[in-house]
Amino acid sequence: MSVGFFSVQFAFSVLATAGTLHFSSGETSGNGKNASHNSASNVNFRNITINLPLLIALVSLWTATSLASTDVLPSALFAFIWLLAFASVVHIAWKAWQIEFSPAHEAPTLVHRRLLQLQHQLLKLHEKEALGAQLEKTNQSQETLNQYGEHFKRVLITIENHLIYGEHEHAEHVITLFSRHLRQLLHEGSSPFLSLENSIDHIKTHLDLMALLTGHRFICDVDDDMLDSTTLLRCTERFQLSPWVEERVWPFFSLAERSLKDLHPMTLVIDVENDEVLFTFSGQEAESNGALAPGKFRLLGNSETPKKSIEHPHALQPA
Repeated sequence: MSVGFFSVQFAFSVLATAGTLHFSSGETSGNGKNASHNSASNVNFRNITINLPLLIALVSLWTATSLASTDVLPSALFAFIWLLAFASVVHIAWKAWQIEFSPAHEAPTLVHRRLLQLQHQLLKLHEKEALGAQLEKTNQSQETLNQYGEHFKRVLITIENHLIYGEHEHAEHVITLFSRHLRQLLHEGSSPFLSLENSIDHIKTHLDLMALLTGHRFICDVDDDMLDSTTLLRCTERFQLSPWVEERVWPFFSLAERSLKDLHPMTLVIDVENDEVLFTFSGQEAESNGALAPGKFRLLGNSETPKKSIEHPHALQPA
């Protein structure tokens, strides 16, 4: 017989043996039920699982091949035994590797476990996103407080100068407004939401304090006559309205502090448009300065039937 004949026979023998051994080890470690079902056709010898049909087929195949060169068996009988043994080897190899490559059907308990794991991971992801949003809001609040801290130094220096020059009545008035501004700021920082009415009161206090510190060279009035009582009870998120107003008017306040000339009065007009509160500056100074663009902020709560819990999210109210 030629070398190619032996090579083909040897290759199929190796494929059948490797596939059977690999499949048997997978059954033993993966599914006990399947292992016990096929235990009748397997023999375990020193922790090595041997497939009986494969062993019989291989012995028959190689025995028939080794006897082919002798006249022990007739040619027809030899051909029949060899073909039967070779077909058995090919069948076992095909069956073993077909099972190996076929998609595995997972047990319902395993699928349920994986679904629970996926649900748990999604829950952790949502929690992470919520914590990230909360951390971002906290950082924004901290930046706002730091900005207020820098401004507070200038207010305290102004109060000190009034006391040095003997202007005690004016200094007392500044201290009164500054204390009210601090209480309102602490109240806003301790509340996740603030009613629009409280936010406007805080803005008015802050603008009055700026006017007093500059000797009324800077004046900015607030026009909120277009807001009804229902709208005033709706809420906004903390540190949105008053920091925005302060950032817009601070350049004019700084200019009035350094100058002896009066600036033209300004007016902050507050209106509501499509569940948003609209802030617009009017006046000669506002019209000549392109930086004073309108601001829009989202309003929370029902515009028709406001609840008391939304009106006063905390019992503490600023004086």
